[in-house]
Amino acid sequence: MTDWISQLCTHVGVQEQYRGFEGQDVFVSYETRIAVLNALDLDVASEADAQAMLRHMRAEEMRLPLPPEVIVSAGQASAIPLAHKAAWSLEAEGSAEVLASGQAEGLLSLPALPLGIHRLRLLVGTRTFTTWVLARPARAVRLEDHMAQPRIWGVLAALYGLTNGDAAPIGSYDLLGDYAAQMAEHGADFLGINPVHAMGPTRPDGLISPYSPSHRAFLNTWHCADRSAHSGNGAALVDYPTALQDNKHALAAQFAAFANRLGGTAKNHAFGAFVERAGSPLHQFALFEALAEIYGPDWRDWPPRYRDQDADALAAFETGNADAIARSKWAQWQAEQQLSKAQAKARDAGMRVGLYLDLAVGPRLGGAETWAKDTSLVTRATLGAPPDPLGPEGQSWGLAPQSPIKGRTEGYAGFARLLGASMRHAGMIRIDHVLGLMRSFWIPDGCSEGAYVSYPFDALLAVVAIESVRNNAIVVGEDLGLVPEGLRDELAANGIYGLDVLQYMRTPAGGFVDASDTRRLAICTFATHDTPTVAGFFAAEDARVRHRLGSIDDATFAQTRADRQRARETLATADPVPDIHRRLAGAQSAMVAIQLDDIAERTSQQNLPGTVDTYPNWQLKAPFTVEDVATSRAFARLARDMRAQGRSNLKQMEKEDDLSDCSNVAH
Repeated sequence: MTDWISQLCTHVGVQEQYRGFEGQDVFVSYETRIAVLNALDLDVASEADAQAMLRHMRAEEMRLPLPPEVIVSAGQASAIPLAHKAAWSLEAEGSAEVLASGQAEGLLSLPALPLGIHRLRLLVGTRTFTTWVLARPARAVRLEDHMAQPRIWGVLAALYGLTNGDAAPIGSYDLLGDYAAQMAEHGADFLGINPVHAMGPTRPDGLISPYSPSHRAFLNTWHCADRSAHSGNGAALVDYPTALQDNKHALAAQFAAFANRLGGTAKNHAFGAFVERAGSPLHQFALFEALAEIYGPDWRDWPPRYRDQDADALAAFETGNADAIARSKWAQWQAEQQLSKAQAKARDAGMRVGLYLDLAVGPRLGGAETWAKDTSLVTRATLGAPPDPLGPEGQSWGLAPQSPIKGRTEGYAGFARLLGASMRHAGMIRIDHVLGLMRSFWIPDGCSEGAYVSYPFDALLAVVAIESVRNNAIVVGEDLGLVPEGLRDELAANGIYGLDVLQYMRTPAGGFVDASDTRRLAICTFATHDTPTVAGFFAAEDARVRHRLGSIDDATFAQTRADRQRARETLATADPVPDIHRRLAGAQSAMVAIQLDDIAERTSQQNLPGTVDTYPNWQLKAPFTVEDVATSRAFARLARDMRAQGRSNLKQMEKEDDLSDCSNVAH
């Protein structure tokens, strides 16, 4: 008997089994597979449903003259095999300009195309089909495209914590630029921070994780500088309720003053140009924000007329809330300007890359991004991870997956917009959980287990390369965890840097691998925001906290401490932090990243996975003020170690050269 559910799953990329963390084969239940198909908007409940749907899909595919997308090399002519004779017309990305047209049979010849995602319309008989032509570069932008000797270092920090001591209640884009400029004086070429996606004016209670945004194509206005703001409270943690309340009042007052100066119209040339350029996505986002202020942060709980976007109801709401909608647009304009200035400060100070921004893997399910009309996101499943050492029961992240079916239909426009938004004010971006370009783990509604869903990997890589070159931005992929075979090689071939985390790279004796074994096309670091700092690792601080909370037993705690002690003994030093930093400086990797917390030898980490209220996740303030960065002996020592390995921005290398020249002069 034919297993039609199984065949349909194979056809659309729902994987029926996967390899677990310990190498075991894990088989996905029949019920879970059906639930994943339903989440993909494939309405099947039985074998008969699956059979009918699969036959319909195959029949439709037989009628296609070309696949949904084809990938060509930008700037080169190409010839594409054509299944059916067709009249065709190729339209340029973002316009209706016809780049070429004609009649074709057997083979469709395309001229050299500019970089981009172009629409190819084909007429076969009386039916019209669309194929997206992805005209891609050979690879994404790499360091060697910016500098002759691609060997640099930078700092990783939490933006919310960059408060300059007690100068601000929460980190701001303005202070971000100041910190970056001061770090550049030590030779750093980039400053990496957490995602700065829009979190919303209201949010689910207690939600502060920057990895659970409302919308990834817009910015978090929590970090807009308020130059008249109250100073911080002197505490070691960010007081979010107070900071966000102050931020909200300040933005409202600034917007009112802006509108009053312009006779209440809230318009000037620059703001108007920003709104026009951002177009309908900004308007829809601002409309969501205004609705959320009244009805709450999760649109799934709104009255049906707004939840389902009834046109008349929304039009009436817009009329009555025009000021709130304009204020949201203005706040985005402010955030754009301030983040742009932060990048300019970093580059002007000598950083050759500047800001290193983070693209979160998905938005929260009830946020603005999933409410958007043209979204290809799924809301009947959540992204997550199968069981592993960080989550023995598996993880459910509460984030919306991207539908591979809808994504292909729209020509990956949503994904391209997200990349462009992240790259616009950055020299480099990190794609969180880059494994998602190949497959993602979905947990459908009502299920306790999940399944992997495959994505059109080659097409998504092409989009990344297109946006990288278009925005002149380097791309790093967070390639940790259960990595599919061949993925890292493919990423490297496409110019995407990987992430080598030293504390995961251990030898059988308990030490660390030689830094010369790190990948050249990678950022090498010791830790991430989800792992222990250097000092915390050797003190087993993470295990101590977990043991106190009861999430690990006595034996596991003792085993972890013994393992960390063995690791420390392999260093043959009483001061592991500078030793680890020297090892990183000598890594083969083109880029090295040092956490700000590690420079201060802090034992606490920014986030302890598996905890919510029992650990101060996403709240730790930076251990340095801007002035501290300038005068810190630890920073100066780190800078010397990096310069000794040829890692420094041009400004610092020139200083070092000057010192060397002077040392040869007899006095």
